[in-house]
Amino acid sequence: MTTTVETLGPRQIDETTRDALAAVYLAAYGDPDLPESRLDADNFVDSTLTRHAGRAGFKLVVASTDGTVSGYGYGFTGRRGQFWSDWLATTVPADIVETWVGDHFELVDLVVDPARRGNGIAGALHDHLVDGLPHERALLATVPNGGPAPRLYEGRGWQVVAAAIDGDKALYGLDLRTAR
Repeated sequence: MTTTVETLGPRQIDETTRDALAAVYLAAYGDPDLPESRLDADNFVDSTLTRHAGRAGFKLVVASTDGTVSGYGYGFTGRRGQFWSDWLATTVPADIVETWVGDHFELVDLVVDPARRGNGIAGALHDHLVDGLPHERALLATVPNGGPAPRLYEGRGWQVVAAAIDGDKALYGLDLRTAR
């Protein structure tokens, strides 16, 4: 099994790439037998990813295993005036907002096809995604339940900076100045 990871800019997200990302999204988050899951995957590539690709600092990394897209990760510069940053400013304590929110790298999604999990793809995607970022800090939200996602992030230096921000999710932060 051979896996490669490449960084794609917004202009490199062609129809073939969009279809491959939608397939990974559907495999990870949906039920291929449900039409609404296919609609969610299409909405992700047609609306969400397209909108996010227009933001400053956008970075997309795509893993391919034996020639087939097996995962992706992306983010962009989070700023006040954007939905999530502004929402965080009303949700977490002021000292956390002051330290972490604004001009941070917002890790939006890191996904591996369930059929390919357990092969180090998520770690490779993560490392390529945060490598060389000009930001001082990065943020993401995930459930801190000891599962694969928090284990990956915590193993790479991410720390919970605010618990219970959105139901059972926690806000994780990574100080990129010390992670370099």
